[in-house]
Amino acid sequence: MKDDVSPAGRYRPSIFAAPFRKTGDGSAVELLSVAEQDALIDASRLVSVRRNTVLYPEGGTAEFVYNIVSGVAETYQLLASGQKRITAFLFPRDLMGLSLNGTYVATGQSLTALTAYRIPLDALEAILERDPRLDLSLLCKLCHELRRSQHHALTVGKNDAVARIASFLLWIEHAYALPERAAGELALPMARHDVADYVGLSVESVSRALHALETQGVIRRKGPRLITLLDMAALRELAGTQ
Repeated sequence: MKDDVSPAGRYRPSIFAAPFRKTGDGSAVELLSVAEQDALIDASRLVSVRRNTVLYPEGGTAEFVYNIVSGVAETYQLLASGQKRITAFLFPRDLMGLSLNGTYVATGQSLTALTAYRIPLDALEAILERDPRLDLSLLCKLCHELRRSQHHALTVGKNDAVARIASFLLWIEHAYALPERAAGELALPMARHDVADYVGLSVESVSRALHALETQGVIRRKGPRLITLLDMAALRELAGTQ
């Protein structure tokens, strides 16, 4: 891992989630105050890694959590058969490093070049003791991740492959909203086999589902990972979210 010599310059820690109390239109907001961001900067280290770098292994001793500020990561578990099962994709403003009884419950790996604040658990606990409001922000974020896990379970539970892929594309369009990206334009950061693993389909089924969506005029594929969402209403209907 490479350390950034000026962590407070370009990047700042960020926890983005919908608050418990009703504010605005219910959209996710920044939960950290400037003072809380400064406290996390002081306690952590900004690290940069190349794509496909393991940040921590499943079953390893949990020493850090990571707050992603740029790039995309995944977590996965290995089944008894040796098959890899992706449990989550994580984006800027997400936290990763879920642990149980002192060990990581899944392997965390970068999908793209990634920059994140690596926060020691001991330091995080000390900050939480001093700042109960940050404790509430983390709880909001954990609830946000629970809703994401529920969405994943509902997506995988759909019987139709087209419905699974439609649901996945809608989620990516919302979760990976790059500021420079035009509305409806997706640049998938993960390979097709990763998509297949995440939604519980074969690579061939994912390809057929994308072809069906394109034939129906719902999307347009501009490359292996570049997709334009042409008809959001039809996509939501196919995903069963209307």
